[in-house]
Amino acid sequence: MKNVFIISLLFIGLNCSCNPKTNEPQINPKDTTTNQVDKSYNIDIKDFKMRDPFVFVDTIGKRYLIHASAGNNKTLIVYESKNLTKWKLLGTSFTAPSNFWGKLDFWAPDMFEYKGKYYITATFSASNVNRACAILVSDLPEGPYLPLVNNPITPSSWASLDATIYIDNGQPYLLYCREWLEVVDGQIYIQKLSDDLSKTIGDPQLLFSATSANWVGAITSGNGITGQVTDAPFIYKTSENKLIMIWSSFAKSNGKYSIGLARSTSGLITGPWVQDPNPLNNDDGGHAMIFKSFDGRTKISYHSPNTYPNYVTIYDLDLYQGNVTIINQ
Repeated sequence: MKNVFIISLLFIGLNCSCNPKTNEPQINPKDTTTNQVDKSYNIDIKDFKMRDPFVFVDTIGKRYLIHASAGNNKTLIVYESKNLTKWKLLGTSFTAPSNFWGKLDFWAPDMFEYKGKYYITATFSASNVNRACAILVSDLPEGPYLPLVNNPITPSSWASLDATIYIDNGQPYLLYCREWLEVVDGQIYIQKLSDDLSKTIGDPQLLFSATSANWVGAITSGNGITGQVTDAPFIYKTSENKLIMIWSSFAKSNGKYSIGLARSTSGLITGPWVQDPNPLNNDDGGHAMIFKSFDGRTKISYHSPNTYPNYVTIYDLDLYQGNVTIINQ
């Protein structure tokens, strides 16, 4: 989630780690879950342009939803699919109230169901406010959403982004990044959430920094800051009860935006987290998440390439005996 242009300087005109990118997806459309006929689903996956696609599996409505920035610093929009290959725009899912603290960005909406309600975490900023994350709430998966509270959920004194929620044995946690432009070596933190998700509890706990992964390289921003990016942390428990985390940065080998994999050696969300030596992909894509399709297949969703236009990329993900492999990329 960043507008990056990697040449000799590796980075021109970026003012955050979350702006536009792209690569034409080559998905294996084996998920045949209903609705091949309804012509209102008029967006084919190969033409589906978006950054940071987080797929929510609506088990009640038997559909998939993706919320996205409308690009106007005012609203989020939502798309629906029955089969992951054909999509349609449902409409606006969030319109910022006039007094909402966030005036810019509207990036990376992740969506969750928790105790009968639906929540979105997204990244916002304002001219006099640090980049931060907020939680939105709705009674319906498609919205409309409202701010759960009208202030950031991440530390107000930090520049933070890409928050997501993970529930561990009933306890909700907030997982998020601290902006590399602020700390140079980007960081990923976890913090307990209150039962109603309205506030964090205790201090943030550092899980790891970007340079803990040997494959990560440096980029340089338009204002001359050189450092390493952390984007889009997402924790997933495998069928073998192993905790893995996918996250994104730039590979030193080729400068491409890439998806990294970390493993909790303790089986706990607090780690320690050990990095795999190589990224999962090589198609200049990232900001990924993992989900189960209605036919039981494990899927990974991300945008690729990382330069405009960015496309929704969905592949099968093979998780077997510790191996993690993207299929058909």
